[in-house]
Amino acid sequence: MIKFLLGQLRGHRIAVVAAITMTLLQVGADVLGALPIKWVLDAVVDHRDPEVGPLDPVLDLFQGIQFAGGTGGKHEKAAIAVVAFAAFMFVAFGVLGSVLSYVQMRLATSVSQSVSARLRTTLFARIESLPLDWHARHRTGDLIQRVTGNITDIEKLLTDGLIDLLAGLLTIIGIISVMIALDWRFTLVSIGIVPVMFIVVLRYTLAIKAASRRAAKAAGRVTDVAAEDIRAITEVKSFTLEQHEAERFADKVADLRRNTTRAGRLQAEFTPAVQIVVTAGTAVVIGIGGAVAVGYDVSLGVTTLPAGSLSIGTLTVFLAYLKQLYQPMRNLSKLTNMVAMASSGAERIVEILDAEPENLDPPSGWARPSPMPRALGEIRLSGVSFGYVPGVPVLDDISLHLPAGGRVALVGLSGSGKSTLVKLIPRLHTAWSGTITIDGCDIRTVALRDLRRDISFVPQESVLFEGTVRSNVAVGRPDATEEEIFDACRKAHVHDAVLGLSQGYDTPVGEAGRNLSTGQRQRIAIARAILRDSPILILDEPTASLDVEAEAEVMHALDTLIEGRTVLMISHRLSTLGDVDEIVVLDQGRIAERGAPHVLAQAGGIFTRMLTEQHRYSSLTLDERPAEYDEEMDNLETRAISRQLRLAGPGTRPLEVRLRLR
Repeated sequence: MIKFLLGQLRGHRIAVVAAITMTLLQVGADVLGALPIKWVLDAVVDHRDPEVGPLDPVLDLFQGIQFAGGTGGKHEKAAIAVVAFAAFMFVAFGVLGSVLSYVQMRLATSVSQSVSARLRTTLFARIESLPLDWHARHRTGDLIQRVTGNITDIEKLLTDGLIDLLAGLLTIIGIISVMIALDWRFTLVSIGIVPVMFIVVLRYTLAIKAASRRAAKAAGRVTDVAAEDIRAITEVKSFTLEQHEAERFADKVADLRRNTTRAGRLQAEFTPAVQIVVTAGTAVVIGIGGAVAVGYDVSLGVTTLPAGSLSIGTLTVFLAYLKQLYQPMRNLSKLTNMVAMASSGAERIVEILDAEPENLDPPSGWARPSPMPRALGEIRLSGVSFGYVPGVPVLDDISLHLPAGGRVALVGLSGSGKSTLVKLIPRLHTAWSGTITIDGCDIRTVALRDLRRDISFVPQESVLFEGTVRSNVAVGRPDATEEEIFDACRKAHVHDAVLGLSQGYDTPVGEAGRNLSTGQRQRIAIARAILRDSPILILDEPTASLDVEAEAEVMHALDTLIEGRTVLMISHRLSTLGDVDEIVVLDQGRIAERGAPHVLAQAGGIFTRMLTEQHRYSSLTLDERPAEYDEEMDNLETRAISRQLRLAGPGTRPLEVRLRLR
């Protein structure tokens, strides 16, 4: 914890030193603030001249003061001077302590705010830099709790806790020093209870820290459930899960309450325990000090307090100092919980900061001599295997070739490894074995910035960020001109829809783009990919969640987007695959079939069965729809022939292409 805080305070050392200095001076003023009481009692009750040390010149300024109604005696004049001097110094110490307290609090607040802001920024950047497999092991709500709640705990410690702790330590040192200067023997009596206090504080500190750590984890689970349900509020309402989710949330809250209550119970026990020790110590001081003051010798074993060695003023100051001496220890009852929460939060933050981030540069020994030029788009996978759990492969010995400008579709049942395969190409995951090359260059030798610059990704459900429609289209190219943004949206068939919004391209995007239709969000994602103009395009079921009309619009946009690019497409709508050169069928992480769309459709294998299943629940039975099925096959073949004719150029006869495909 200490090492963590020292590291975070780097760059604020001058402000910290200034705050410590202000605290030291403030404690000095507070400690000396009790001495005027002794001076008054010594002068008025015991008729002694007070010992004010270096303040003698100030006391001399008050000599000769006399108030109306006095007898005018010599002693009375001296006592009045001491009273006036003591009142002046009491006010001076109080004002000085208040000013110093204000300055040190301002410094502490400034430092804590700067540290928490930098820590939040650093932590968030590190979370974003961590690889996908790390994110798969952590819950969203828990990560949010670390960025918000845990850093707030550290901020409170820096603002209040450390200053109080430092002031307490300095107060103890200062008071004991003054007490020793007044009477070292009576000081032994006064501080004899400190070891007992230390044991009580240590025991409860450790217990409260452990309870606070459990409470922090429970708070993260509460945040996680809340974030999950709010994010999926449509599904919760659709399945009438309100009661079920409310009960699940209540269970997490109950767990948080149990852990927080335990920490609070320990806190509640700690305060009375400290109070009992303080009361016992004060009773001992009053008993022994009072006996000495009224004329009794008191033996302490190692030394003896002679009768009359304590004045009433000294005893009163000792009692006042006892309250100040034990007050910092009593304050630990408040500080322990604060320190425990901050310590627990620091551990959770360090866990993220120590995690290995995704390396944007090639590994040592793999670096290319210069940045990778813009790719042509040829992709080759050779013997690639990968899995999320060691020893359990999701992909096994995958070999695949996409020529530059080629179009390949990945199909297969859910869980066959399609999405995993496409994530290996931009190195969102790193293959266990085998190689992946782009234009003959191993992607492990390429900096991630260069690699991902050449790849555009259109997911099944596009994600829109906070901002305007304009800023969302320009995510991949923030420097794009307005005309370039408009042109990309025209090609994506979404320009007119955007102009129809309340503020056009300056329309604010709601949370997750919910103020836009699914089709609009998907076409904005396509416009984003068009504007980015990457030579390689990955489509992960971009029309899966669309209705017929929206799908038609998106398909028109995709026709523009995929032209001239290397395309790797995942799709469950098999009738849309006629424009691809090859279909690759995955089954349990292996390539089960591959070939032209119309060839696979008639091969009687997995792809044929998938086509059959897609028509099973139409209004016609299988026996009643041979013409429809044949029409589907003809459609696939026709779209494939059209694709090959476009690539072959003018002069190529359709019959030649048809024979070549068969």
